[in-house]
Amino acid sequence: MKTLVVFPLRLCIFWLAFFALFRLWFVLWFRQEWSHDAPMLVWSAFWHALPLDCSMAGYLLVVPVLLWAIGIAVGLPAYYFAEQVIFFFNLLIIIVLIGVFGANVFIYKEWHTLLNNRALEYIKTPSALFDSMSGPFVLGALLLYAGAIWVVYRGYLFVVGRKVFRVSSRLWALPALPLWLGLLALAIRGGIGVMPINESAVYYSPHIFDNHAATNTAWHLAHCKLEARSTEHRYRYMTDQEAKWPVYQLFGNTVPDSSRPMRFFSTPDTAQLNVVFIIMESMTAQVVASLHGEKDVCPNLEKLIQQGILFSNCYGSGYRTDQGIVSVLAGYPAQPDQSIILLEDKAAKLQSLSKTLQQVGYSTAFFYGGELTFANIGSWLSQQQFEKIISEKDFSGHEITQRWGVDDEKLLQRAVLEINQLRQPFFAAAMTLSLHPPYDVPYTSQWQGNADREKFLNSAAFADHAVGAFFESARQQPWYDQTLFVLVADHGSSQPGGVGQDNPVSRHIPLIMFGKPLLPQWQGKKIDMFCNHHDIPDTVKRMLGVEVPGSDILWSRNLWWWYDLFDRYKGTPTAKFKNGFACFTNENGLGWVNNQGKGFYYFNENRWHFWEGSLDAASQQEAKAYLQKFYQDFLDK
Repeated sequence: MKTLVVFPLRLCIFWLAFFALFRLWFVLWFRQEWSHDAPMLVWSAFWHALPLDCSMAGYLLVVPVLLWAIGIAVGLPAYYFAEQVIFFFNLLIIIVLIGVFGANVFIYKEWHTLLNNRALEYIKTPSALFDSMSGPFVLGALLLYAGAIWVVYRGYLFVVGRKVFRVSSRLWALPALPLWLGLLALAIRGGIGVMPINESAVYYSPHIFDNHAATNTAWHLAHCKLEARSTEHRYRYMTDQEAKWPVYQLFGNTVPDSSRPMRFFSTPDTAQLNVVFIIMESMTAQVVASLHGEKDVCPNLEKLIQQGILFSNCYGSGYRTDQGIVSVLAGYPAQPDQSIILLEDKAAKLQSLSKTLQQVGYSTAFFYGGELTFANIGSWLSQQQFEKIISEKDFSGHEITQRWGVDDEKLLQRAVLEINQLRQPFFAAAMTLSLHPPYDVPYTSQWQGNADREKFLNSAAFADHAVGAFFESARQQPWYDQTLFVLVADHGSSQPGGVGQDNPVSRHIPLIMFGKPLLPQWQGKKIDMFCNHHDIPDTVKRMLGVEVPGSDILWSRNLWWWYDLFDRYKGTPTAKFKNGFACFTNENGLGWVNNQGKGFYYFNENRWHFWEGSLDAASQQEAKAYLQKFYQDFLDK
């Protein structure tokens, strides 16, 4: 009878202990994330984690248990071979899972989300992965990885051992196989309920970190990967008809379009103006004084704000560059669990500002100091009709001064030279990279130290310095007086305040429009409407007066229409949505910001958390309807 249970039971205990060990590491490593109100609640994660841990253990036991049963069926001649295959299979899984759980700590530190299929894209460009880490960190991580493999290997030998058959094993033990497979199926599925298990089964706390600690990282990653191409709509809260009306209202379709003609530029032929975008890596409102951020970090951005137009309530809908570039150029919101740029067939269907302007005669160019192989960016830029694309490979070795590539100052100076060769009118976009871990910028500011906060502020100061140097050079060029500049972040950042990606503070970003052609009444103008950076394409199109049949960017709003609406209905309840809204997402949930407050809806917990003010029932419904409709659009592409 003992033969029936010894090996599977020992292996199950080993995996549950493995998960508990790495959960302990995760909890202790991020002790600053424990709830201030109930810090000891985090330890309940070990109990609440059991359903997903058992499910994952069930998956991991299937192959060894089948091999074990085959060995019993064949008998003594097969014992050695079966034991060797089982051992090396488990050793391979151990090596892989230690990498998964270790990578989860690194990803969680940067993203405040668990390891997911989006993060796996780094594996396709390993240089980009290691560029995020300092040399000592990489060496330390490799040594820790090797040490963990040895410790877990020894633990496996102690709990399971290499010999899984007893001499007394007999063919009569085979009838236990259906029983074991049945138990494994129940564990994998999470019981006999109607719905199979998912992450919600282990969520137990109002504090999100506790729930993340209880979630099995390997199970979560596998779940994300399997659903990467899923056509299932996971964010459906109402019927399509019920969702249609709130979204229709959100886009102002219930308000008559009686907007007045608006002039922005001194030149009569606005369609001949040049346009230059500077997409700034991680440039958060937290370092911009005019946005209630820290003072003296970005003096050059402050000068542009004084002479240009500042959208003071702009939010990034995603938290990664691959999401941000699609939002800024193509006006497409970030998906909670996907990056559309990684799905080439869908991304190719997006309309974008570059496509539209190229159709009306603009020359186009894109400049980046890093590798465009990362996250399929280079391929997508080509699809969006960028005729000239400059990346890290177009710079000499001595110009690559950071782990990620060419620093912002060298990139933007190169951009000036390349723009000089473009035929006017032109649309050019430069995307910076210096404000990114490991923050190894060639610059020294008043912020010095090894803490993430000081390194971030020093890098932000350098990024601002690079922008200032760019405009010093650009002012000397013949095209400068006929150019509109748009400066915006690709996404925000948790730093320097150390806030999480669920917090709207981390998503608040600067959006500045600047240029000599702007009329005096727009210089120094502050626009307080809530908006997203995916509203930029349609807004710029309207400013230029560019209309191309079939070039509508459906999820991008013309902010000037909203501005005019706000101006006309100021102080009256006539236009409910006159001051706009902003949304942002990640794997945890949906953020929503309007004049009522700033909230975040946690998917697995089915609850709202309010960071500021509150959102009434109608606003909560609008937020869910917006996500439902736009995610359906994503699935339909």
